Amino acid sequence: MKLFGNEVNKRYAIWIAIQAITILDIVLISIEMIFSLPSEIAVFITRFDFIVCIILLAQWFYILYLSRPKSIFLKSASNWIDLIASIPFDTLLPIIIPQAGILRYLRVLRFLRIFALFKRFSNSLQRFFEKTYLDKIIATIVLIIAVFTILLYLYGPSYGAFDDFYFVIVTLTTVGYGDVTPQTFSEKIIAIVLLFVGVFVFSTITAAISSFLTDRLLNKDEYIKGEIENLHKENEELKEEIHELKELIKEIK
Repeated sequence: MKLFGNEVNKRYAIWIAIQAITILDIVLISIEMIFSLPSEIAVFITRFDFIVCIILLAQWFYILYLSRPKSIFLKSASNWIDLIASIPFDTLLPIIIPQAGILRYLRVLRFLRIFALFKRFSNSLQRFFEKTYLDKIIATIVLIIAVFTILLYLYGPSYGAFDDFYFVIVTLTTVGYGDVTPQTFSEKIIAIVLLFVGVFVFSTITAAISSFLTDRLLNKDEYIKGEIENLHKENEELKEEIHELKELIKEIK
């Protein structure tokens, strides 16, 4: 299997995909809890969450099946946290306990699931930020947004503070809806500089994430290749020992 033009381990690529859809699931659940969404969007999020839960449950039981001994796996608290994070409470609880009053407890269970999902990724996220310097990149983006919003507010009289902030966001992300546009010469100069900064910043983010994923996948492949080479060396040593034993047997005869 190839990723970014390099051969990578298929299992590890699947693991990366599972992490990605799980993070997306966390975001969608959080949005549903914070905002009042249309019913069709809420239904879509619930169905998507159910599918993600099925994938996570399958992964959990697959790891349990492979673990030796299983008692060590079952004694680990982190594995039980992963199991809690994989249970689709929103779908199962109303079916098991159909009383309407139980629905008020779903919010508590959602908080529990989000906590469990975050716990699942805490160590991985820490390593991710350390390798990609994404925390520093995010801090830089926040600083850029603040600086350019202040510049537009001071030197761009066409709009208010919120419109300046909105313009900086859509320009920095290279979206550019066009509903808020620079009018004066100073606003246009600031906008040009912001466009170049936006391209550079998001190219840096893309490069950092791509480099991290590629390095992790290639390192996994290097480890497997190393193990194969070690097995090959051991096999050659065994052949030499067998040859020596044959020579000794001939001499004895």
